[in-house]
Amino acid sequence: MNSSQDKPSDRSSADVAIVCIHKGEVRPFLKRLDRQKSYTERSLTVRGGFIGETTRVIVAEAGTGFARQRAAAHWLVETHQPKWMLSVGYSSSLSGNVHAGDLVLADEIRDTHGNVMPVRCTLKPGKRIHVGRMIVADEHPTTPEARKKLCESVDALAVDTTSLAVAQICYERNVRFLAIRGIIDELQEAIPDTAAGMMLRADSRSVGSAIGNLFKGFAAAGELKSWRNRTVAASDNLDRFLAGVIEQIADLLERQKLESSD
Repeated sequence: MNSSQDKPSDRSSADVAIVCIHKGEVRPFLKRLDRQKSYTERSLTVRGGFIGETTRVIVAEAGTGFARQRAAAHWLVETHQPKWMLSVGYSSSLSGNVHAGDLVLADEIRDTHGNVMPVRCTLKPGKRIHVGRMIVADEHPTTPEARKKLCESVDALAVDTTSLAVAQICYERNVRFLAIRGIIDELQEAIPDTAAGMMLRADSRSVGSAIGNLFKGFAAAGELKSWRNRTVAASDNLDRFLAGVIEQIADLLERQKLESSD
């Protein structure tokens, strides 16, 4: 680890790095970070703090796009040297057994171009927690027809657009990796365009369009509120699960430290 003279305190080495698309995916979890600091690095918004007294966590809001997520993961490794990196965010179900509000952990990630990456995941499935294959698509499928096409190409639990980008960097740099996804919709549901923009991109254009739709009638407002409630529930579930995962990682790192000092 570099000395405090070499780097400012908010750029020190981290135990765990988390990569998400936007802040909304991890908003409840961020409230757990003690001594929190934030800064921007190019297009990244970075927040760092502590879980407990000593577990250092860095959260990078990388935005959408495979290249941006890969660049964010690379920068985190170079700058903060995390021992673990987690790809965290929203996802859509590709299975009739995976429902809105559930969590999915990857033990394998595939994309639509034939790339396959196994993920060492020792966490076990549980109530509303699924472990299995995830697929990464070039664009997030928002219609049942688009998801059906994905299901016909590969048997997977859920789909997102970014987790493989982070996984590749972790594999190349020998950093432990987990992909954790909160499910926001059912297999046969269609996500309205405005809701998809708010949930999956959270860009200013999408938010502005959503606000405009609120004035078009009670039906539109009710629909957007319903989808917003789903994302809030997904974030809350991610928060509780992440807290437990990071506690386990902290215990593991402490044991490794004690073993190396013997």
